[in-house]
Amino acid sequence: MKKYYFSIMAAAGVMTPRSKRRTAALPCVRAERSNLLGMQIFCTFVQKLIPLRSIVMTRLFSNMLYKLLIITALGTAAAAQAQTHTQSVRGRIVEKTTTEPIVGASVILVLPNGSAMNAQTDSRGEFKIERVPVGRYNLTAQMLGMTPFTANNILVNSGKETYVEMAMTESLIALEDVVVKPKVDKDQPLNKMAAVSARMLSPDEANRYAGSWGDPARMASGFAGVLVANDTRNDIIIRGNSSVGLLWRLDGFEIFNPNHFGASGASGGSLTMLNNNQLANSDFYTGAFPAEFGSATSGVFDLRLRNGNNQKHEFLAAIGYNGFELGAEGPISKNGGSYMVNARYSFTQFFLTDVTNGAIPNYQDLCAKINLPLKSGNLSVLTLAGHSNIKIGGADFENTEVGWKEDDYGQEINMENMQYFVGANYTHRFSQNTRLENRLSYQEFMGNLKLHLMPYPYADRRYPYVFMEDNEGTAGVMSTLHHRINSRNAIQAGIGADIFMTRFNDVYYGAPVDTITENYNDNTPHTSALIKGYAQWQRRLSDDISFTAGLHSDFYTFSREFTAEPRAGVKWAITPRSSLNAGTGLHSQIQPKQVYFHSPQQGVYPNHRLRSSKSWQSVLGYDFKVNANLRIKTEVYFQYLFDVPVRPDQPAQAIINLADDFFHDWNYPFVNEGTGKNYGLELTLERFFNDGYYFLVTGSLYNSRYTALDGIERNTRFNGNYALNALGGYEWKLWDRNLLSVNVKVSYLGNKRILEKRVESANQQSQYNYTNAYEKQMSPYFRTDLDVNLKTNYRRFAVEYYVGVWNITNHQNIFMQEYNENRKRTETSYQQGLMPMGGVKVFFNI
Repeated sequence: MKKYYFSIMAAAGVMTPRSKRRTAALPCVRAERSNLLGMQIFCTFVQKLIPLRSIVMTRLFSNMLYKLLIITALGTAAAAQAQTHTQSVRGRIVEKTTTEPIVGASVILVLPNGSAMNAQTDSRGEFKIERVPVGRYNLTAQMLGMTPFTANNILVNSGKETYVEMAMTESLIALEDVVVKPKVDKDQPLNKMAAVSARMLSPDEANRYAGSWGDPARMASGFAGVLVANDTRNDIIIRGNSSVGLLWRLDGFEIFNPNHFGASGASGGSLTMLNNNQLANSDFYTGAFPAEFGSATSGVFDLRLRNGNNQKHEFLAAIGYNGFELGAEGPISKNGGSYMVNARYSFTQFFLTDVTNGAIPNYQDLCAKINLPLKSGNLSVLTLAGHSNIKIGGADFENTEVGWKEDDYGQEINMENMQYFVGANYTHRFSQNTRLENRLSYQEFMGNLKLHLMPYPYADRRYPYVFMEDNEGTAGVMSTLHHRINSRNAIQAGIGADIFMTRFNDVYYGAPVDTITENYNDNTPHTSALIKGYAQWQRRLSDDISFTAGLHSDFYTFSREFTAEPRAGVKWAITPRSSLNAGTGLHSQIQPKQVYFHSPQQGVYPNHRLRSSKSWQSVLGYDFKVNANLRIKTEVYFQYLFDVPVRPDQPAQAIINLADDFFHDWNYPFVNEGTGKNYGLELTLERFFNDGYYFLVTGSLYNSRYTALDGIERNTRFNGNYALNALGGYEWKLWDRNLLSVNVKVSYLGNKRILEKRVESANQQSQYNYTNAYEKQMSPYFRTDLDVNLKTNYRRFAVEYYVGVWNITNHQNIFMQEYNENRKRTETSYQQGLMPMGGVKVFFNI
């Protein structure tokens, strides 16, 4: 059997006999353990994760999907053209400010022949149009005294009912004085309080984005100001900020990092635990967000789960690059209650063990939601759970060349993460203008990592040995009051608390293995709490001008710090085609819990009085609508960062350069004496999907700088300076029941910056050169992705085939440049090369 060698080309992904690039493992140098150990784990992990995906898709899907596409196309061509497949279109219409159902609204769906199908909303604001032929349609809702609303290009297929949620706004202009045209704000966020740097992410549109993996984080990477330049991770870097500054929310609950192979204190991982089939329209913020969002400094991803079908049972079965997937939804009560559940299980462990010496990344996840309408409100319960693990090395470690080379160190890694979330939201409606949302949740993250380093030649025992065990649990409670005073004024206020139960045990062993050389946490359970509250008010001066003001405040019991963060925003529709938006405010974020509980000294934690990181942000934006489907948007922003934690033992380093890795070492004393600034210009040219095609072109010019204890201003690690993304696609209707779409994405991004090493002449040992920290920048990141999708409708079910090729130019993007201590030279590793992907989904109902 030919030997396959894993390249440390850091996600290069081309694992073929002809490549024969052996691993150049890194040495263990205690002086810079945070950088080195993270790289050890990261490099070895991605060697296994990404290359094996290349094998999976090359061997399985490239042949299977090719045959399926041909068979489907031939079968469709031979099918009887007279047969017409239909499906129901259902939905709900609410008032945007109060979310109260709108009763008696007219809903119109126009067919290609010009005829119309009509429906009217009932007492719950719901409507249903039956026997709609499969295809794409525009849906318009109208109501006296409300601004009409149009949902464009909704997809109707035979295997699943189409459900549309629409939000209408009360008009402040007398209808007899003006003709009001239907409103189509595809780019506008769902949150009425958001004034700037926010947009809605539609699953239907985002699913078209090439190279997204069905991952919300990667879907957002095409937006202006957003950078995801790592093929193995989906960390969202916004406007030069560390990815740790991102806040994840799910149905209004603040949640841990919802990604497999994530780390404690991080906000990204290898792939999402969320299933895109379950998501509804969601909001994504890149700065200056409203007062309801706290403990975040870069952005917010406010994801929302849709409700299950409350009239018919529907099912999903799929196999693809993300594994086996099963889903079900349907009614559970006569008053409109529903359930929805989706589970996924990775399949790589079944047939790749011989090739990868047992080093298979395994992962499973489950997401479920129950929704129960009540007489005076609504009750929903949701859960999200995921498990991931990988073992590299093991029993056959000493008999394989995977993981070592002469004069290098071998590695044996065992990494496992598990997390779960459960939350309940009871909404009580006091009147049509007032409601109270009460949320109760519990979530927990459990991660452990074991690492052995073994020198060459083989030794009797492996050393040193690293053991890390992180356990974070959070019990949360939040009550939020929504009240519309009148058609011009609305207020929102909330108060709540998160109770953190944490235990960290990070131990470094030396030789012999049973000797502890360093213990950075005392393995003691700790309890702390973040008490939070906010209030915000929106004033509509007219249909064209609105103003929002708010205040967010936090109190963290461990550091005893209280913050008060004022925020404000304004939106002004200057003309029917152009608008001006502005926002400003203070944002803060407490540090990762490991930072606070670092190495107690004589019973005192050195970081116990560390304050939160803070950022004052100001944004000015201008939108111009060329027509109903084409718009140009530009934003200019400035962020001033202060109270940034920096290291007294290394005056050139700051915490904002960390936290986008599989391993994070926060085990240092910090002080809040760092500052920074981010500023830039963003431009977006977007054509929303219509007439079968769409495109999105975004460009960003920015600068991200920081100053640590030495007083020298430097580039942050994430200062790429520029980013350009272009994506688009076209959809063809084949006969009466098929849709074929082709989508392309091209990215050209300024890459991250690195710490270089220099060799000390005295001992010939290398040290990181902090004098020129982050001055060197890796070569630009360039990647082109292609996706092809075919949807075929049958009488009772629908099938979706999808294939994709990532990095179709096989461009060599640099992943890492690191000095090899044993070989006394700098070595370069690369990211993912050309890789095929694909899968099949089947939707059916009973």
